[in-house]
Amino acid sequence: MTIIINEDLCKGCGYCIEICPVNYLRDSKKINKKGYKLPETNESNSCTLCKRCELLCPEMAIDVVKEEA
Repeated sequence: MTIIINEDLCKGCGYCIEICPVNYLRDSKKINKKGYKLPETNESNSCTLCKRCELLCPEMAIDVVKEEA
């Protein structure tokens, strides 16, 4: 499973962080070229592939992709 965040589209609203039921996304110190604070994955937790972050993102900056084995 991979969460892809398009850094050029992200506006740092934090909705993805708030909606994640397992706290897989969190605040980071990384800033995109427009000056918005980007989310990052929290590797200590596991993503459940619920895609809430992808569905809620107003900028459509998140893609949740299931990796095939």
